[in-house]
Amino acid sequence: MLKQTLSTGVWVLATLFFLNGCEEPPQAFVAPSRPVKTIVIGEASSGDSRTFPAVVDAIQKADISFRVSGKIQKVLVKEGDNVIKGQLLAELDPTDFKIKLKDRQASFDTAKANYNRAKALVDKGVISRVDHDKIRADFYTAQSGLDEAKQDLIYTKLKANFAGQIAKRHVENFEEVLGSQKVFSLEDVSALKLKIDVPENLMIAVDKNRGNDRDLYAKFDKIKNEKFPLKFSEASTKADPNTKTFKITLTMNASKDYNILPGMTATVVAELFPTETSSTTAIAVPVSAVIANSKKQATVWVVDEKTMTANPQKVTPGLMVGDVMQVEGLTPGDRIVVAGAAFLRNNMKVTLLKTGEQAQ
Repeated sequence: MLKQTLSTGVWVLATLFFLNGCEEPPQAFVAPSRPVKTIVIGEASSGDSRTFPAVVDAIQKADISFRVSGKIQKVLVKEGDNVIKGQLLAELDPTDFKIKLKDRQASFDTAKANYNRAKALVDKGVISRVDHDKIRADFYTAQSGLDEAKQDLIYTKLKANFAGQIAKRHVENFEEVLGSQKVFSLEDVSALKLKIDVPENLMIAVDKNRGNDRDLYAKFDKIKNEKFPLKFSEASTKADPNTKTFKITLTMNASKDYNILPGMTATVVAELFPTETSSTTAIAVPVSAVIANSKKQATVWVVDEKTMTANPQKVTPGLMVGDVMQVEGLTPGDRIVVAGAAFLRNNMKVTLLKTGEQAQ
């Protein structure tokens, strides 16, 4: 019995040893790695200039309309045409206006004849002074009616108020239009205006004594390596109640080489003098890199290239131009996440995507 028990025990031990030898060794836990798109940020801005988004506008513009109602008989220009001051643009059917003029002319002739007779009769005492004054009033009324009819006939011809370009035509030929209804939008693009919104913290620091001494120029995304000089025109002295910014208007000469038109967007670069700049520096980053954390604070995720982990860095957002924002709180040379940041957690391992790949 004892031998049988020992044999059984030896067999069990041998079986356990064999099974343990067959088991795979324990695997080490590997943290998941999140693919992200990153960039290495450049140097901080020098602090001697600021950029502002702007929209191009014509130096002079107006909506042209008839002064009287009627049916359009002729449209003599089309969109994009250049016109000179006083050029005929469109005409109304003058038939009804000519009939009205003839009627007013007849009334005037009658009133004039009556008035001439009344002047002779009142001197002879044939009619009273009261009758004379009434006839005279009828004459002046008829004269005013005639002048109005003549002017209305002139108003059937629509002319350009100033030299410019037909930006838009709002009506079609043979269409019935009302007085003061827009017919053409006329714009003078011999020079251009650009308007920018300046925040109050910068507006209060502007040196008013420098005037046009400041370096101002405009840049356009589709026109590389070109700067278009600007001149100061006017500035509003009352802040917008919603944005707390002040509207600044700048002027620019029309380009001979590029077709810059009203409605296009531009970036205005304005020089700041040493007395107008602060000690803080800002770095330009893509807007997609700046996200809000759970406390609604602006945050940028920075990648540690030694450990390949990402951690959030609080930043102070500044001016935004297009898809680029100025922020404070980063260091030149930092590698920041520009796509995929919404899925990151503190100290999360990341994998850098190649250019053209998309973060999931």
